[in-house]
Amino acid sequence: MLLSSLGFSQSARVPVQDSSPNLMKFAPLSLLLFTSLAPLSSAQQPALARLIDFGPVGTEAEIRQTFTKATEVLSKSGGVLSLDPRESKILKPTNTYQGSWRTPPAPAPAKQWGKGTGFTIVEVDEKQTTIEVPPLTGLQINRTLRMPPEDSLPHWTTDFPVSIQNRVIAGSNSYLDFLEVPTKAGKDAKFYLKSVRGIRPGQFLNAHTGEWYGGNVERLYVKAVGYDADKKMQFFVADADLDHAKNATIHNKNNVGLVYMEQNCNSDEQTYDVMLKRRQYAGGDTYMFFAWYEYMSDIHSAAGDENGTLFGGYVKSLVNNFRAKADAIDWTKNEFTFTAGRNPETLSNSRPLINLNPKKWITAGKTFIVPAESYWETTDTGKYPFQGKTYPTVLDQKNEHGLRMGGLIRGDKDCPWDDSVIGRFFAITEESERVSGGEKPYRWYEIIGLNKNADGTKDLIIRRFWWGAKSAGSPSLYRLDNNTWDGHERPLNYAIAPGTYVNNVAQAVPTPDFKTTPVLGVIPYSDAGKAFDFEKGDAVEQAIGPDPFKPIPFRMWMWDAVPGAFPAPVLDIANHGIQREIALQIRGGPADADKLPATKEGKPSWRHAISIESAAEVGLRLSADATNAAILFEQNYHEQPIKWHYRPEAAAPLKQAVLTVSKETGQLNFTGSARFAGLSGDATPAKNLRGKNVAVKAGETSTTIAFPSAEADGEYAVFVEQSWVSNRAVVKKEAGGFTVQFDKAAPAGARIDWMIVR
Repeated sequence: MLLSSLGFSQSARVPVQDSSPNLMKFAPLSLLLFTSLAPLSSAQQPALARLIDFGPVGTEAEIRQTFTKATEVLSKSGGVLSLDPRESKILKPTNTYQGSWRTPPAPAPAKQWGKGTGFTIVEVDEKQTTIEVPPLTGLQINRTLRMPPEDSLPHWTTDFPVSIQNRVIAGSNSYLDFLEVPTKAGKDAKFYLKSVRGIRPGQFLNAHTGEWYGGNVERLYVKAVGYDADKKMQFFVADADLDHAKNATIHNKNNVGLVYMEQNCNSDEQTYDVMLKRRQYAGGDTYMFFAWYEYMSDIHSAAGDENGTLFGGYVKSLVNNFRAKADAIDWTKNEFTFTAGRNPETLSNSRPLINLNPKKWITAGKTFIVPAESYWETTDTGKYPFQGKTYPTVLDQKNEHGLRMGGLIRGDKDCPWDDSVIGRFFAITEESERVSGGEKPYRWYEIIGLNKNADGTKDLIIRRFWWGAKSAGSPSLYRLDNNTWDGHERPLNYAIAPGTYVNNVAQAVPTPDFKTTPVLGVIPYSDAGKAFDFEKGDAVEQAIGPDPFKPIPFRMWMWDAVPGAFPAPVLDIANHGIQREIALQIRGGPADADKLPATKEGKPSWRHAISIESAAEVGLRLSADATNAAILFEQNYHEQPIKWHYRPEAAAPLKQAVLTVSKETGQLNFTGSARFAGLSGDATPAKNLRGKNVAVKAGETSTTIAFPSAEADGEYAVFVEQSWVSNRAVVKKEAGGFTVQFDKAAPAGARIDWMIVR
């Protein structure tokens, strides 16, 4: 068990009444914790012992011999054994010095049994403190809350027996993207990236030499970041021994989570990796994890909505982003100094710093946002045409590693856009497109391209992220009606603001034990040192992520490789008690579609409440009685349709058939193609249904009908009606068709209708 993995830090120290050179003058708080939990020893053996207390430790052989003696003594007395760095490196101990006892001894059947005495080993070295606990009894932490009747916990407290705080301010990485241009080996080589968010001097990066993850890989040290005015691209500088191809992957991701636990089982057992067992005798809303919940009280406390929750997942966007005033910018150090900073705890080293000085914004003219039918699928049914053309998401494997996100940002003739806007940030400033909450920030998108059209209009290309940086034609707007398509033009107010990425927040993020300095590391950009650069007094904000990948509260992926004997479900819900109201409840937002226009997006909370995107033998199985209804449409607000989408050919427009039931009459209504192959009253399916207005030549006394598809045989019934008065008879029935004979010749314009039933 690693102390660092449990979140204990050697910086948290309290005095120890021990002059041991092995234990340091001040010991980690965690060491005292383990000392206090160690079993009491005999009078001859201290509970907290050094290896030297058991014998000589001058040579490696003496250390090993003394350690053997120490384990023999402590296995009887219990206690804590402290090893200094030299002893620890030599011994590399594993604590296996606790066993079980049986009475009578084996091999006789046991009448009594138990766990033997154990002890704890504490290893201190230059990097970390390692605790090896007794293998059977492990570590136990007890906390009893038994306050006297006249006392009480104060206002809405949170009181845990163990509290771990892990502050990740600087040094960790989460970057993966691709080279924009090839990089040659050499000193101070420039690596031009699709995105520089998260790139900083001092960073460790893995750089592949071939496309994607191809070729070799170099471990680079980022020496500097910069901006190339000619290429209009940002880059980082590193020494490279190898050439690196365009689209080579540059990456490094570190896991600096809160708690690490590892369980390796080479011996059969039945286990709970994490077990939380709670017995609820009193009121109190509760959250749990593995969770065996035994309850007797009503659980639900006054005005609480949590009830007893075994797994609770709550997701919330934060919009209290950093705001400040610019004080100075020093491009020799790539440092931005600020005053009047608000919410500095929200700073990060991968979001842009936007200049909010309106005098440095471009706002003239109007912009039109044309949506893609999907920003992550290449769907294009012609749903949103603009001037007769659609702008779908497309595959571009060579340059975009799979995706060029669709849509269009069209600026009218009054938009004064030129190449200087590349590298700045674009936002729609309509009130309906501002983020709710906080100071209602805008969503800022980096501009990476500009196209000028012959009619004086201009189109922007922005940066979005979908498994790496991708070029995109437009953002996703809150409101569909803010978008533009043929027959629905919606001019929008916008802003283009200068800004650049922050890459160092180490001095500015406050923590209890650190005095902050109002300085941010920033990356050189196109406006550095120019009129639109940061200046003293400029209001700034660190932008929120404009369209983040939303968190997934519950994710279950499987990589089974072997067929099993048990039909194991992925989600198992069983009620072995009295009736529950609902097995799966999906809620959020209005249920009445008439109330949707009043919401932020004007859309339902769910685009698909349940989506099945994998082939299955049965999509939905109902194998038990439904005592009321197998499927119930209550239709409290509007008629609930069942729809089928179909396309006659791959390139044909998408069509749909719709089935509804009238709220007023209960009448079944069907719209769409209602073509049936045929009607059959026996086991042989019919392949033809009817013909209408079939022409018969004038003067003919018979006509033969040829089926579009041959029937199995001539065993079918034929019904015929004609447009002139005459007797008729079906004189021949075959698999390929039938013949009708008339007693009066057909007049000009004669027609017949027919239908068959098998």
